[in-house]
Amino acid sequence: MTGLGDAGTHQSSPPQTYYAEDRCALNWRFLAAGWYSPAAAVAAFVAAVALHSGVSWALLAVMLLLLFPWFPFGQVLPYAWPVSIRLDSGGLRVGGAGWAERHPGRVRKATVPHQYGQVFACGWDGVRRVGVTRDRKAIKVMIRHAAHGQRPTPLGNLAVPFMRAALVILVDRDQCMLPPVTPARGLLSVNWSSPGFHQPLWVVPTRHPAELEAALAKVPLPPGTVGDPYPPTIGGPRPGTGGMPSITDWFAS
Repeated sequence: MTGLGDAGTHQSSPPQTYYAEDRCALNWRFLAAGWYSPAAAVAAFVAAVALHSGVSWALLAVMLLLLFPWFPFGQVLPYAWPVSIRLDSGGLRVGGAGWAERHPGRVRKATVPHQYGQVFACGWDGVRRVGVTRDRKAIKVMIRHAAHGQRPTPLGNLAVPFMRAALVILVDRDQCMLPPVTPARGLLSVNWSSPGFHQPLWVVPTRHPAELEAALAKVPLPPGTVGDPYPPTIGGPRPGTGGMPSITDWFAS
């Protein structure tokens, strides 16, 4: 594997920035499930305890309803909080790229549920295809394969609940910087113990798909590299992807 600077364009001056997006996983539905609903549930519980009346039971019922979306969706929020996107003349960095810039030299916990805070980096020479998708069916599959549960998790898939658009990147792993991610261990990780495996497809949520598409159009990449990330047919790599596995193969894994 090569470093980002080795894989991209060498230059003495600071790299030209094409696009930067922080907290790109924090859509309002995700925040509601992981932050606002639990906060409202705590308020309902406090009010129920304080009132000591028949209304208390109604408030407790409200509390349970407010907590309902947290269990399948909201508990992912703390892990996905740092997800960011960086595109510059040297290549691309996704995951915890923004946090790494603000905390140089510091290292975050590298387990499967914490992969959202790790930096996945690749020079443009290693990018086989890159584009933004809003396809709902594809996005549902991305979310279903994201890090949760005890089944093997494709590392680099940083999809989150309720996302409506995603940056999809097909890379040559030999030209990327891949974080060493291990399975989560311990009593608090019993539901997050899935092993992870590095694969060539990275998925990153974005809250500004139009701006991201405009930025990608400015990157000097070979023709056919930027655009629709999905092959026209199922069953093989798309022409121009350098023989990399097709995205549909990854979906079916």
